[in-house]
Amino acid sequence: MNTHTSFPYDIAIVGLGMSGVHQMTREVEATIRRSRHLFVTDVANGVIDHLRALCPRITDLTKHHATSSHRVLLYRKMASEVVAAAMDAAPVCFASYGHPKMYCYPSTLIQRAAELLNLRTVLLPGISSLDTLLTDLGIDPGADGLQVYEASDALIRQRPLQADVGCVIYQVPIVLEADNRIPGQHSRDRLRRFQDYLLKFYPAEHVALFVTTKTHPLLETITQRIAIRHLADRLLINSTMGSLYIPPVEHRAVFEQELAERMTLREHVSKPPARRADRPAVGPKPPR
Repeated sequence: MNTHTSFPYDIAIVGLGMSGVHQMTREVEATIRRSRHLFVTDVANGVIDHLRALCPRITDLTKHHATSSHRVLLYRKMASEVVAAAMDAAPVCFASYGHPKMYCYPSTLIQRAAELLNLRTVLLPGISSLDTLLTDLGIDPGADGLQVYEASDALIRQRPLQADVGCVIYQVPIVLEADNRIPGQHSRDRLRRFQDYLLKFYPAEHVALFVTTKTHPLLETITQRIAIRHLADRLLINSTMGSLYIPPVEHRAVFEQELAERMTLREHVSKPPARRADRPAVGPKPPR
């Protein structure tokens, strides 16, 4: 057993980004090169082949993605394999697609086990699905804010959604499905329950955006516009995973007018440049 290496960590937990190998940071690449064993959960085309040039010993953890198995059991198997390798010959690296702490439970399990076994870990970020979603849709959350939830958690806890704040919800197609399933085998009843939950906060005709981010630079991100009352039926026939973005229904009105005036650009301080009459206004829309 080797738990003391010349490196300041025994297990590196890193993110590979969302678009194949093209979003991998130099920091992550250098860390993979230093690792004796690399464990990967990214199934995008060309990822494994590229990583073999960085670390000759690679284990593809997607082999644990057996159908009809509870996801937590699959994640425990992944974590135990990584930790066991670190106990034997550190340093090792666990690499997930996206960001390693963005809805990636194996990373949490690895950290917990490492702490109990006196193994040192380091976390390195990657471009997450939230990062790509903001760019795919051209959203700046600075105007209205942003709320982010996982679909099953939101439904189970009946989390209150703010209709005047943009909302991102992950894993909607597999809401309330604890077992790993073949894509396309979604449950109409579970999807309808989630749809009914959303209808408590949003008008039936309010349009949400279901975004499937590209996993390779030559591919295109797919964005579907879906009225909330049609969400269950549309996602039932959708064989891909993606992120659901629900735009605000309206913009929240100013409550503290005096405080808002402190933030206003005053003409005697800096006069705004003249705008042509036919040019659209920029910035957040005024309150209704």
